[in-house]
Amino acid sequence: MEPFLVHIRCDTDGYTHAVTEEEFAAGRHDGRFRAVCGHVVLAAPMIEAPGRFDPVCRDILRGDSGEPPTVPGQERRRLRRRSRR
Repeated sequence: MEPFLVHIRCDTDGYTHAVTEEEFAAGRHDGRFRAVCGHVVLAAPMIEAPGRFDPVCRDILRGDSGEPPTVPGQERRRLRRRSRR
């Protein structure tokens, strides 16, 4: 069975990345998702039009690259809560 994928536009690089259902569930509260290419996607506002599809995600999904590229681990940052004054 093929994994269910969600396509999310990243606010930092402008590409639309493929995110698995599990990663979407894990990052839904802070808006950060690990894409199949290894990039941590900071979700753009949903009113934004989709950007170009990430070429690395595309190659991985097509099976064009022999092995997924080695991507250095990216830590999820804690969001700082702003206090209301």
